[in-house]
Amino acid sequence: MEIEKHLAELAQADPQARRAALEAVLAAESLTPELQEQEADEHHKAARNYLLYTADKDDKGPLLCAHYDAHPGSTGANDNAAGVCILIALAKELQQRKIPATIAFFDGEESGHSGAKLFEEGRTREVSCVVNLDMCGYGDTIAVYARGSENRAGARPFCAKERMAVHHAELVKYMPEGDNVCFTTRRQPVVSLAVMPKWDTKYLTAMAAQGMGLLGRTPEFKAMLGEMEVSSTMHGGFRDAVKWVQPEAMQMLYDYLLDSMTTPPPAKKLFGIF
Repeated sequence: MEIEKHLAELAQADPQARRAALEAVLAAESLTPELQEQEADEHHKAARNYLLYTADKDDKGPLLCAHYDAHPGSTGANDNAAGVCILIALAKELQQRKIPATIAFFDGEESGHSGAKLFEEGRTREVSCVVNLDMCGYGDTIAVYARGSENRAGARPFCAKERMAVHHAELVKYMPEGDNVCFTTRRQPVVSLAVMPKWDTKYLTAMAAQGMGLLGRTPEFKAMLGEMEVSSTMHGGFRDAVKWVQPEAMQMLYDYLLDSMTTPPPAKKLFGIF
């Protein structure tokens, strides 16, 4: 399927219309999700997640996730309908090949990560790795953030240097906060993926060096975030619209994910030799 096939349908500013569009797209692609819902109360925000299993539900594999909600007032084309489209296409391919993975479309990332929190609080099954997609349709470089766990077994398929070189991917030391923050309390590795212009990864390196002070992020940190070109494609920025999303960027990340899921990573070297 064309990777951007459903982008315009999913890129809607109205939250209810956006959710209805996701349900219609999943039905059109013969993907039957498991619903996970909670109503709002004094402790929780309302959320509705859509979960897919590409093989037997009990088979251990990675959790591949993307939020389907959008920043208030924005159509959320790059943040994050592009990531949702990539996972829909990937789910169909993995199902056909019977490769185990859990595919999750999370609600509420833009309002406190309510969907990811709902999923994680009720989860009893272990996964090999959490792979979170956010801002995946603009740029020429895949940014891979693994929080230092890139050599752990579950993360290695997504962080192998040889694979990253082939797919124009780069390991970075910082990534703006997303649903990934909800999965750092367990022992499984967490990998965050985004696509951005290559120069933006240099800003990420500089931002990582800033650290987090007692009073929060420095003005310099915030200035660098604002200077990143990809920032205009998120949180209602002027490039967070369908006309700015690049199908070739989406395809690049899809190919990288499919390669990671179907080809074992190179064997680890021992003392510089195999």
